[in-house]
Amino acid sequence: MAKYLLKGGTVATFVQATNKPRAHKADVLIEGDTIVRIEKNIDDEPGVEVIDCKGRWITPGFVDTHKTVQGTITPEEVAIGQLAGCLDALNNGTTTMLDHFHAAHTPAHAEASLKATIESGARVVWAPDHLSSNTQLFPTLEFAKDTETLQWQRAKLTEWGANGGRLSPDGRVLLGLAYDRLGNGKEHVVPHEELLAEARAIPAQTITAHIHSAEQVLLWRDPGLLGPDVLFSHCCGLAGHTPLDEEAWRALKDSGAAIGATPEDEIGMALGHGLVVFDAVERGVKVGIGADTASINGGDMFTAMRFVLQDARHKEQHRIRAAKEALPFKYKYNSVDAFRLATLGGAEALGLANIIGTVEVGKKADLLIFDANSVNLAGADDPFSGIVFLAASEDIKFVLVAGEVVKKNHKLVREWAPVARELQKRAEDIRQRWPAEVLEGAWKKWYDANMN
Repeated sequence: MAKYLLKGGTVATFVQATNKPRAHKADVLIEGDTIVRIEKNIDDEPGVEVIDCKGRWITPGFVDTHKTVQGTITPEEVAIGQLAGCLDALNNGTTTMLDHFHAAHTPAHAEASLKATIESGARVVWAPDHLSSNTQLFPTLEFAKDTETLQWQRAKLTEWGANGGRLSPDGRVLLGLAYDRLGNGKEHVVPHEELLAEARAIPAQTITAHIHSAEQVLLWRDPGLLGPDVLFSHCCGLAGHTPLDEEAWRALKDSGAAIGATPEDEIGMALGHGLVVFDAVERGVKVGIGADTASINGGDMFTAMRFVLQDARHKEQHRIRAAKEALPFKYKYNSVDAFRLATLGGAEALGLANIIGTVEVGKKADLLIFDANSVNLAGADDPFSGIVFLAASEDIKFVLVAGEVVKKNHKLVREWAPVARELQKRAEDIRQRWPAEVLEGAWKKWYDANMN
């Protein structure tokens, strides 16, 4: 059992019991996958590897509550896309993610994704999408027979869930379910209640879906499908503050369901009325943030934290100026609020706050060690504002997941060059099969049929 002593650093974390941020000097002792002591001046012991943390910040790993790691076509492309996406997340300090996996076209696709996920070393709630409508945009991805596809997906769900949803021996990878079929206007051969009951009997860690409107939330509420294991992505349509929106907010709060917001792409893709992250905070609805699809925007949580915070400040300024009020001395939300969303908030949204999301005794050792003497951070005296406003992946010297060092001295432990070569080769294969003009035409056809 590996043992590490993180010595002489500054621990920056929320404290779960008080829900307050705390930054303090302390050593952190890790045994196996667990934090066992956090105290000043812990003595070295034989068999313990000491990591010098003087001039460094020790924080929880980031939790990404909505990520589509990849969505390519063949099982081989799925495998390299999945591995590269998970390693990219780890390099950027994301130790846990909810992967809304769209590419479960065949059992081979799904198994390739799962194998690569486990191989990456990340902590992942792996949620294959049940007959994802996103996979029906192009002919080669279209399900010929929903009934046939549903049959193998249900069988695989039972197989994957045989160990209570633990997909890796150490429980680092857990089974979830992505379910975008409710309310998409298609005929369903099996009732939603039956399919979701099967997932919950496993139990799947998280049931997730893309949700954009209050009407969609209520489609889940009315048949009693909401619950604390449900996480809805985006929910930007709830920013309208209509009576129907407020009804949906109450349904989320009463059921314990959560929201996984992705600030950068929600703004860039104009998803609804705007970001709803702090609307959720103010209503007591669990909420975390994420990066979504790395092929659309960056995959790091630093950008997500900055987007969500500055969006909230912009809205505050707009409201105050419209009301002709004086600008406040301080903003309502600040860096610790964004930091919480990316750590403890995300852990709560995934139902994992009992094991991750804070640096506390008894939690899993999913940790980041920042070099506070770096070019970006040397001028910062507060780790929370430093991480939210100034930090980048280059400032993360170590990343640990379940006590395993996956990034050391600013570099991934897993050799990246072979992964990059394979990724680039597979990407070029896809470009040859799907030239830009063909994709543009296919998307235009879909757009004209669905958006006009």
